[in-house]
Amino acid sequence: MKQQHPFTDQLQQLADQWEPQPVPNWDRQRTFRAVQPPRLAWWQRPWLPLASMACSALALLLVVGNTQVISNEQGLTVRFGGNAIDPLVIEQRVAERLNEYAAAQQVALVNYGVTLRNDMREDMNVANQQLVNYVIAANREERNDDMADLIRYVNAQREDDQVFFANQIQQISEDLLQQSGYPLYQPVSQ
Repeated sequence: MKQQHPFTDQLQQLADQWEPQPVPNWDRQRTFRAVQPPRLAWWQRPWLPLASMACSALALLLVVGNTQVISNEQGLTVRFGGNAIDPLVIEQRVAERLNEYAAAQQVALVNYGVTLRNDMREDMNVANQQLVNYVIAANREERNDDMADLIRYVNAQREDDQVFFANQIQQISEDLLQQSGYPLYQPVSQ
């Protein structure tokens, strides 16, 4: 393994035989400075063919699109397409569309009003029914309370009347016994 490869030996021999060489004399300024390309005349520049091709394409598009440029009192008008539309015709079409839209909106508004009115009626009917149910329930409770109070009053009055009549009967019986001469109280014999 210690044996070296022949190529390595050859490289070592070449390295031992190397002698330094002097640096050649060359223009260093010219090498590291950018060289300006020569200025072209305006007709030789690359944007001119592109601009002329774009203008040609635009002209071709205007011809194919049948573009019309009209100057009048209102200003400059540019139209595309073959048929010239009169401004009055455009105005009439816009007015027709607006009228159709207004009619559709009127119908929608009427339908909305009818729907809203029906919804409000249903809501009012439900609210009225709930109110009636509440009033009836409250009225029943009040009547039950009133009837309970009346029954308590009648029972209390009846008890008072019974006590009153019992007292009167007691008093009458005492009066009768005194008139007949029987002693009212008998002494208790012990």
